Amino acid sequence: MYGELMAILTGVSFALSFVLARKIESEATPIFQNAIRSIVGFITFFFICLSFGILLQTFSLPLMLVLILVTSISFTVILGDTAYLVSQKILGPAKALAITTTTPFFTILFAILFLNRPISVHMIFSGILIAIGVIIITKGEKDDLNNKESNENELNNRVLPKMVKGTLWALFTAISWAIGIALTDFSINQVDHILNLGVLSTMIAMMVRFLFASVSLSLIASIESTRKAIPKNRNTWIILIASAVLSYSIGSIFFGEAVHIAGAVFMSLISTAMPLFTIPFSYLINKEKISKKGFLGVGLTLIGVILILF
Repeated sequence: MYGELMAILTGVSFALSFVLARKIESEATPIFQNAIRSIVGFITFFFICLSFGILLQTFSLPLMLVLILVTSISFTVILGDTAYLVSQKILGPAKALAITTTTPFFTILFAILFLNRPISVHMIFSGILIAIGVIIITKGEKDDLNNKESNENELNNRVLPKMVKGTLWALFTAISWAIGIALTDFSINQVDHILNLGVLSTMIAMMVRFLFASVSLSLIASIESTRKAIPKNRNTWIILIASAVLSYSIGSIFFGEAVHIAGAVFMSLISTAMPLFTIPFSYLINKEKISKKGFLGVGLTLIGVILILF
């Protein structure tokens, strides 16, 4: 029950964080946001490890395991979360997150391709439902915009490429998260097997992961900042730090424990419920509404992913 609770709290924390990030997307780029969030995450886990006197235990980890930890956060945070922020900017948080609920589908697809697991009829059926759900979500967005525009040709030329681009970024996010969650599951369990520190093993693993992410994203953000100004608005920084604490501090503690205790498959399943958290948060914080077609698309996508896991 503990692992399941951590998984649910992970979904709530990340959903709220992404909705807050929506408020500052015009002032801070996805790379810059993720760089700051990763720095906050590293500082959090560094001080946790320092406070419990386990900091030096990091050096007892094998180099290969450190590389796997680094690879796991490359897929989840550096590639996945950054791609998600890009897709959210185009589609909005509810629709973008609904498309990323295909993550478990890709997780099991990789298992079929690389671990020789058999394909089942219900997996094909769930894949069809997921595909229909994604199409309805993006079509619903186009219809909403169509109601606001009088020139349909101009709409097609301007909106449709953006919707396709946003959908592709969201699908790329799902693939990255699928790989990253699996690697996180394996690597955190290996860290605990070597150190045998329970929840503190998760803290060490997270510190190593965020050290790499913060350095990598900070370097990219510093190059990017030569072309785009760093935010100077105080409220922007308050929202950015709050989003960082929710996701890469509090959320990452929940995430690490959920993956470690409940496993990657259950964590993937819970992630499919994130649109249900995102929709009310989006309405309360950003006053964003989702159409009836959007709700239908979210529902079909959720059903499709749940089917694939049973």
